[in-house]
Amino acid sequence: MEGGIFLTIKDLMKLIGSDSYKSAAREHLAIRDAMKKKVKKITIKEYCEFEMLDFAYVWGYLRNKIVK
Repeated sequence: MEGGIFLTIKDLMKLIGSDSYKSAAREHLAIRDAMKKKVKKITIKEYCEFEMLDFAYVWGYLRNKIVK
């Protein structure tokens, strides 16, 4: 499998179209807080469920694969 299962701040930067690491880090923290996560990691699947996005589309987008 390419990449990991966790949503990194750089992944989030790509998803939200931001060049700012700091703002993406704040967004990552806000998502974790809203999900009441005790750990500093969230999976891509958890992010998709939280934002109500299609997992296959997001996974393909992050891994630079064509999504049909």
